[in-house]
Amino acid sequence: MSGLERLQKLLDSLGMEIVTARAGSDAGQFPILDLLGNLRDATAGVPEFAELHVRCAAAWERMVQIVESGKPFAPDEEAWLCDLLSGLQTLAGMGASPAPAPARTTVRPPGNGDSKSTTNGDQALELNLEGDSDLLREFIEQGVLVLEEQPDEAETLNTVFRAFHTLKGGAGFLNLDPVNQLAHVLETLLDLVRQDKLVLDRPIIDLILRGRDVLKSFLDRIEGQLNNTQPAAAIVIPTAALKLEVQKVIDQCGSTPAVPHAPAPTESGARSPQDATGLAPAAAEETTPSTVAAERAAMVKVSTVKLDGLLDLIGEMVIAQSLVAQDLTRSGNENPQFARNMSQLGRITRELQGVSMSMRMMPLRGVFRRMARVVRDVGSKRNKQVQFVTSGEDIELDRNIVEELNDPLLHLIRNAVDHGIEPTEARRKAGKSAHGTIRMRACHEGGSMVIEISDDGAGLNRDRILAKAIERGLTTAGASHSDEEIYGFIFAAGFSTAETVTDISGRGVGMDVVRRNIERLRGCIDISSNFGRGTTFRLTLPLTLAIIDGLIVKVGEERFIIPTLSARESFCPKADMILRIHGVAEVVNVRGRLLPLVRLHELLGIKPASASAVDGLIVVVQSGTNYKCLLVDALLHRQEVVIKSLNEMMAQKNRLFAGAAILGDGRVGLILDVNSIVNPEGQSFSQAA
Repeated sequence: MSGLERLQKLLDSLGMEIVTARAGSDAGQFPILDLLGNLRDATAGVPEFAELHVRCAAAWERMVQIVESGKPFAPDEEAWLCDLLSGLQTLAGMGASPAPAPARTTVRPPGNGDSKSTTNGDQALELNLEGDSDLLREFIEQGVLVLEEQPDEAETLNTVFRAFHTLKGGAGFLNLDPVNQLAHVLETLLDLVRQDKLVLDRPIIDLILRGRDVLKSFLDRIEGQLNNTQPAAAIVIPTAALKLEVQKVIDQCGSTPAVPHAPAPTESGARSPQDATGLAPAAAEETTPSTVAAERAAMVKVSTVKLDGLLDLIGEMVIAQSLVAQDLTRSGNENPQFARNMSQLGRITRELQGVSMSMRMMPLRGVFRRMARVVRDVGSKRNKQVQFVTSGEDIELDRNIVEELNDPLLHLIRNAVDHGIEPTEARRKAGKSAHGTIRMRACHEGGSMVIEISDDGAGLNRDRILAKAIERGLTTAGASHSDEEIYGFIFAAGFSTAETVTDISGRGVGMDVVRRNIERLRGCIDISSNFGRGTTFRLTLPLTLAIIDGLIVKVGEERFIIPTLSARESFCPKADMILRIHGVAEVVNVRGRLLPLVRLHELLGIKPASASAVDGLIVVVQSGTNYKCLLVDALLHRQEVVIKSLNEMMAQKNRLFAGAAILGDGRVGLILDVNSIVNPEGQSFSQAA
């Protein structure tokens, strides 16, 4: 591949990522960052692309800041990406004449639902938001369902065919020409496969998956305009090149059905009877609702805002019931009937809380399937044979956690395929099978959820990581470290041991964001590796963000909550266990390992029950690979509490607290943010070592 062809391919890939990027979502941040880095490198030292190189380098720096912020795209950042793509395409055209790159969304006043052609053959889709909003919403809901559905293998082909057929019909009814025409050629392609006139090989699967992505990007853009998260504007998403590719395959198969031309809308907006149904009589049987569709029809769609409000009220009711029960105990009420009624109320309240919490839960199946697609795409790109094995995809997690997990898992999976799994020849020389295996497993352990991503690849090179950490100043040559601590260095910002930088990974930007995102979900990530045999990343997460299992500790007259997931052990210290380093910092000797001591009463400015550490209790907490000892007056009990968010002003003023909760006796307890206590801003990454 020539340099110009590679440049155009990178621009095409960047265009596909940018047209699907949306304000309020962080999807696509890592791919856009990697592609900009590759464009910067590809244009370095090429005189005719000097300006393009400068623009890519500046854009890469800005994307680094966006990724490291851990926040979704802002509206101005979405607009910047669109302008960036247009500018890069223009600059690329100044140096040569590459093939047309993907067009970005253009801004035009809302039209009457028709489509206008652009210079590169793609059509600008204009929506009639005022007249067709209800129909468009129904189309979006239906489209998302059929595109996300992936049943068992035996039914996959027919279901995907029906999905494209359904989208074609709905799009024809609403005069969404680009969607209608692309869905038609994809449906035709699949029909040839169903008739055994075409072999479903990798190139055909690639075309189908690319078609799915483009159709999904249309749905996302339409939904954005309906929800007022995007301005009312003409939607331009590249379909012309893809339609030509699909049509070429169809033509080579000896079948050349023409792409349908949707009839022009009448002045009143009425459609012809055939377009109104969106189905030809012969195809009616194909869209007979399946059992899955029937089950979905029995479901009620509720706004997440209303649902969260209901869950908050139920949480308040649980607290109120607990307070009444405690008042009854204190008053010594011996009325048997009243006691039975309170017991019944308590049982119903607990069941209601359980049902309400289950409403927040959703299975991991969708995330696992997205990762399967990533393994397939990256493996194909790197010419590696990779098998993806999953288990536990039916386990449910809080929907907010599931949504936030996508990017961390995406980066771990891409790294596993790109750097973990060796090339085929290297695997054979090492006595391994030609194909690598990546396993993704989810399971319950205690009151937590564990997700493991393991591969049978090269494993982590302990010596190389340690050498790089010393070079970066993260540790010193004479320091003693466990394997766990050394592996933990890969989470430092900008840390990378990759010998070559690819368009997928190797720039040292992702792993620190992965750790930060997991910790933001009040979880933790651990690494185990066997050099030459593989690596396992273990993510431990709470089941829900609405309730936390915590240790209630006492400091002076105040109560605080330490998340159980962050606590490793607790003990009463002896005088000889507490040491001072250089007369300033205090450490605790925990079985031969010196851990920093944090006196919570000093940190929070509270008068303790006793100033002597031996009169208190130490709780060892962990964040990443770092540990600290928290000195408290007493450990009261363990309790599940309903989390209450702090207002923005208080959260910004004191980052030591992750929230608050009303305890069983009616008092308020603040939830400690262990990550902020263990890793305060400016602390060396290896301080706890």
